Amino acid sequence: MKGKGLKIGHPGSIRPFFQLQFRQEYSTLVLFVLNRKTNRGFMTENQVISVEEGPRRLDLRLRYLNRTLTVLSIPAIMEYSLASTVFLVDTLIVGWLRNETYLAATALSGIAMFFVNAPFIALSISTSSIVARSWGEGDRRTACRFAALSLLIAFSSAAGIAVLGILSSEWIVRVMGGSPDVVAVGSRYLSILMTSCVFGLPMFISNGIHRSKGDTMRAMWISLLMNLINIITSIMLAFGWGAPKLGYYGVAWGTVLSRTAGSILSVGWLWSPASIQLRLAHFRDISKTMLSRLWYLTAPALAERVINSVANVVFLRLVAELGTTVLAAHQLTVQIENFVSTPVWGLAIAATAMVGQSIGANLDHIAEIAVRRLLFTTGLLMMCLSILFLTAGPYIVRIFGATPEVLSLSGTAMRLAALEMPFLSITIVFIGALRGAGDTKTPLIVGLICTMLVRVGGTWLLAFVLKQGLVGVWLATAADWATRAVTLFFFFRKGMWKKLHQLEKARFRES
Repeated sequence: MKGKGLKIGHPGSIRPFFQLQFRQEYSTLVLFVLNRKTNRGFMTENQVISVEEGPRRLDLRLRYLNRTLTVLSIPAIMEYSLASTVFLVDTLIVGWLRNETYLAATALSGIAMFFVNAPFIALSISTSSIVARSWGEGDRRTACRFAALSLLIAFSSAAGIAVLGILSSEWIVRVMGGSPDVVAVGSRYLSILMTSCVFGLPMFISNGIHRSKGDTMRAMWISLLMNLINIITSIMLAFGWGAPKLGYYGVAWGTVLSRTAGSILSVGWLWSPASIQLRLAHFRDISKTMLSRLWYLTAPALAERVINSVANVVFLRLVAELGTTVLAAHQLTVQIENFVSTPVWGLAIAATAMVGQSIGANLDHIAEIAVRRLLFTTGLLMMCLSILFLTAGPYIVRIFGATPEVLSLSGTAMRLAALEMPFLSITIVFIGALRGAGDTKTPLIVGLICTMLVRVGGTWLLAFVLKQGLVGVWLATAADWATRAVTLFFFFRKGMWKKLHQLEKARFRES
């Protein structure tokens, strides 16, 4: 900032300098200075130094953008993969007990926990958005205050949900369609899992804070440790290897122990100087305005998850009407697609942190460039997978050893799934980017319209009216993802998301 260059505070110097230096390596610091104000006017050079000594943000310089995206994305992909394997590992261990009732009870308990997790995932989305943008601004205090508020909400509500879940576990399993035998074992299994909510649900918030700060590596290591604890303790307790033999319920207690350990590490690390340096004072420094701002972002994210869950139930109900064989083939294809699309969700996490911090630092152009590069990466990856699905889809499904009828239908569905995968990746990255900018309403509106009109409506038209069966189901699904991708591209290109942060701050300005 030394020399005879731009004179800070000169009213006519901002725009020409912005145009000349728009894509230069040092635009990050200069634009941050020009667009930030303090109570005494524009920042001075001394204030710039103090900002650089503040929260350690992501390296937003254009020259190192690819490196920053790589450092964010790879751990995020690994973490998402590890988090997705917890339920899979439990199912595998239960399968070794050779009891179909246990497997059915585990499946129903997993669905119940999915609905329990939804509000906390929504809270994590809103918290991550605010923390990322505040961290990009260099505003550690605001980031810590919202982190403290979200953790207070999470721990207090998680305790209530745990008690309510334990008391109503039998009713939950029965309502979900469990037979008397399944209800008998499933209610106890679910009640044990519910005890993990006290620590496990707030971990959604703490891990989201780590990611929004740019520390995706921390969340990855915590997820890895959780998986190791879950595997070891579940096997030990289920089969009595060096521990009391609890059989089927030992698997549930293994999950409780792993989630508790993960939560203690995740939440505890927030107090570290290497993290956001959370303090008890931040828990006392909260206000009703902060709660209103948090709810402003959380409500659409929660509504999106609820609507998607309901729509998915309706959608699966339509698929089930086509017969058990069709439903089995459909679910087999969905499981494969979910597994291979794991990297996309990791890139979406990177998009949220990158866009959030770039917006906070008033570097909209860096956010746009980062999203374009993430879209190129995920698009290229999914195009390769689409080719694999088209050419080898029928052979891939044979790994699962289902009946010939199911494998035949699933092979056809795999080839149709190839049509949607590039659009699926574009949609997920755009959603992550918009959330980082503070836009949780656009994904809600687009998701509601596309799911109900295109996916559900298209399935009814193609599968039943035109009698295309499973082919119609997957054509409608592909049309859904394509419509979402095009619509979200339009909203992102329009650029309203660039203004939301300042509008949000002005709306919820504290007196």
